[in-house]
Amino acid sequence: MSAAVAVFGIALLAALLYAVLEKQAPAYALLLSLGAALVLLVRAGTSIRTVLSGIARLAGQADSGAFSCLVRSAAIVLLTDYTRTLCEEAGAESLGWCVGLAGRCLVLAAAWPLLEEILQTIGSIAR
Repeated sequence: MSAAVAVFGIALLAALLYAVLEKQAPAYALLLSLGAALVLLVRAGTSIRTVLSGIARLAGQADSGAFSCLVRSAAIVLLTDYTRTLCEEAGAESLGWCVGLAGRCLVLAAAWPLLEEILQTIGSIAR
């Protein structure tokens, strides 16, 4: 619980500082945002390790093809969201929109083999 309070406290402080710096020095505000994100990721390291070990256990139990599609899709979604947010914070809203669209297309492409497998299974059950 204390780790969550620390993370939320850091995020709140960074957001307040960002709001103050955004008007006077937008470049420093962006750097503050990136630095705060890095600090938050380091603070959340234990939780991230726990999640990654859980994913590794699931990978051992699940079908490797389907699981790799899901993990790839989740990674694309996360990276797309972070990149889109950075673009929007830098003032490039149209670039952020394009990143979001490209990310959706990449997720669909990554999950396509899984979708085909699901449709084939449904088709074989329906017959």
